[in-house]
Amino acid sequence: MQNNESKSVQHPKRRGWRKVLKITTTILFTMFVLILCTAVGVVGVGAGLVSALTKDEKIRVKEDFEKELTGWSQTSSAYFTGKQPVKIGDMITFDERILIKDIDEVSPHLRNAFLAIEDREFYQHNGVNPRSLLRAAWQDFSDSDVSTGGSTITQQLIKNELLTKEKSYKRKAVEIVNSIRIEKYYEKETIFVAYMNSAYFGNGAHGKNMYGVKAAAKGIFNQSIDKMHLAQAAYIAGMVQRPNAYIPFGKDAENKLKLGLERQRLVLDQMLKYNKITKSEYDEAMAFDIKSSLAKRSDFPNGYEKYPFIIQAVENEAIEILSQLDDGKKDREDYRKQVRQGGYKIYTTIDQKMYEAINNADQSLRFPTKPIKGATRQEQVGAVMMENKTGAVLAFYAGPNFDQNQMDHAFEAKNQPGSAIKPLLVYGPAMEEGLLSSGSIIIDEPIMKAGTNKPYNNSGKKNYGRVTAAQALQHSYNIPVIKVFRRLGINKGYSYTSPMNITRHKNDYEAAALGGATVGYRVSDMTAAYAMIANNGMYNKPHTINKIVSHDGEIIYDFAKSHSPKKIFSPQTSYELTRMLRNVVTSGTGRRIGSQVSGYNVAGKTGTTTSKHDLWFVGYTPEVSMGVWSGYDYNTPGNQNLAKNAWTIFFKAAAKANPDLIKRGSQFKPQPSLPFRCFECNRVVKKEEPKDKKKEENRSNNP
Repeated sequence: MQNNESKSVQHPKRRGWRKVLKITTTILFTMFVLILCTAVGVVGVGAGLVSALTKDEKIRVKEDFEKELTGWSQTSSAYFTGKQPVKIGDMITFDERILIKDIDEVSPHLRNAFLAIEDREFYQHNGVNPRSLLRAAWQDFSDSDVSTGGSTITQQLIKNELLTKEKSYKRKAVEIVNSIRIEKYYEKETIFVAYMNSAYFGNGAHGKNMYGVKAAAKGIFNQSIDKMHLAQAAYIAGMVQRPNAYIPFGKDAENKLKLGLERQRLVLDQMLKYNKITKSEYDEAMAFDIKSSLAKRSDFPNGYEKYPFIIQAVENEAIEILSQLDDGKKDREDYRKQVRQGGYKIYTTIDQKMYEAINNADQSLRFPTKPIKGATRQEQVGAVMMENKTGAVLAFYAGPNFDQNQMDHAFEAKNQPGSAIKPLLVYGPAMEEGLLSSGSIIIDEPIMKAGTNKPYNNSGKKNYGRVTAAQALQHSYNIPVIKVFRRLGINKGYSYTSPMNITRHKNDYEAAALGGATVGYRVSDMTAAYAMIANNGMYNKPHTINKIVSHDGEIIYDFAKSHSPKKIFSPQTSYELTRMLRNVVTSGTGRRIGSQVSGYNVAGKTGTTTSKHDLWFVGYTPEVSMGVWSGYDYNTPGNQNLAKNAWTIFFKAAAKANPDLIKRGSQFKPQPSLPFRCFECNRVVKKEEPKDKKKEENRSNNP
């Protein structure tokens, strides 16, 4: 035991000699490399010792440095629409880097603080400073209270951004070589700016890792880098050496602040010593209360905390956009990281007043709850309002409580559409194909489900005999729509809806005409399809993003330039459908809504699935469309009036927030009538059935 202890304990003199030997070796090695580099020139730097140590390293040229030192991640942000866009918030990220582009953005105090403590001969050396190395070695050997480091600012930049954390002579040789090379390519100010952008400063008051002095000034003092006090500048400059030890937040914040202030004093001492500040400036900085100037968590309202569903929806759409621009060469998570840390400014279509009006209006709604699968579950609502002529999403409602349920019921959740699908999949396509007009007679009579002896039923299990197509849609009769769908054909019907992202699943058959889709559709897609009807049959893709601008100001995506409307229905078919859907709201299944939005010209359709698992109302005015779905995230019946109540309340709130857009009394532009189509006009079922087309044409004009 004694022998082991004696072996493990080194004699003080022996430890001292080893320290001297290590320092001497490092200095001699560095001096030798410097002499060799200087002697043979940069082009021939691969000779001798340097060649041996850097043989596996490529010789970087200017283009390499340009790529490696400008590809830093920056936090992306989203903005509301408007002439002067208001920031929604930063995209979800735990890192923040805000780049400076020019040395003049940085206060002279901060620049001088870095030079005084890190590299006071920065403007004299060629990338490596032998005197700094000797001084650092002596400070290390003598256990000096002052530690100014041996690496130049240039070396620190190379070490931070180009090299691994490995400590070896090889890495040091590569660092020295690249430091000398980069000084040949760039001005000192460019290198200094790159250094200040690359430095790491720990985790700020906002909970994000800070990269670059601009992010540090914001995250530590909530200050801009051109206005910070000398004392604050000295504190930040002192942090570079050991950022996690000096960051005055989080665990053990008081002790870290104490250490940081000691380091700050050293920076100020160096600045005074080398005439970077006057004695009066020094005294004022020492008297400055750093602690009271620190940023607080409340200084940083988080966009994700205030508008979590917007940030989530915008991120998902931006991922799809970047993937399309890049032909999907990377994984989705790579694009997610790019969206969050690409330094993008994402300009959305979201109207702040309308969005907040709709989301505050939910206080007027009652969200039922049920015990489901061992827990109390709340019924959900999803809503999207968009501009008819562009497809721009103006506002949406993704759910009543993000903390409890992060599912986006506006853009992500897919639900069966019920009868809301009928105008899109059946009546509209049948009119386009010349099979139907609003006054066409359809016999509502018992018919069997395909391949079975089971009958189709209307709500209430009644049959209504001879009805017009307009009446069948107005009261949402099921049998007439099945008859039309059989004659139209399932593939033909979906050929109209597929361009609108309302596609057929392999298990979808004729029951799809009643809304019994295998998978279902998003509220955003259903809303965009109805907006197509309002827009004279021209479809616009629903979108929340207008433009994406890169960190250097380049517009990399512009919706208006990359998308054009698609024709789905003719203006005549669209207007015919609008007339029919107006009847739904005034005197049909949607009359509950019509009675509460008097003065507004609203057309729309209800939708209810079997057992009331999914309930819808999708409606539109000449200017905007809004779809609303309600239900549980489980196969459980929902409240039959929640979707209609939500539509009414949300619509009124949005109209009040933007009366210049949603106008009382505005009218749909009339179109020439479709020619009368005979569907079952030759069938005589009842004596009162008209026996000639003229009577049916009269009904067509007055559905």
